[in-house]
Amino acid sequence: MTLACPCCKAANTADACRRCKADLSLLAALETAREHHVALARRFAAELRTAEALSHLDHAAALRPADDLRPLRASVLLLAGRFADALAAYHATV
Repeated sequence: MTLACPCCKAANTADACRRCKADLSLLAALETAREHHVALARRFAAELRTAEALSHLDHAAALRPADDLRPLRASVLLLAGRFADALAAYHATV
């Protein structure tokens, strides 16, 4: 995974910034945890376990909100039959 250093904005693939030597291990752990929650949300959505999928999407958004979760949240809400909420989630911004 490629991480942007919060100090100097350099792109990195290691736990230390190649440019300013900042420790990026906590940022990498956060991204790994977020990816884990997104993967679980996708799995639960495929199994039609929408409550669990939404819970994991909430955890992922708490770690780092981003627009990549918006279509997935809308899809899970559609699966749950919550059409108005799905439309609102689709049009929501971070």
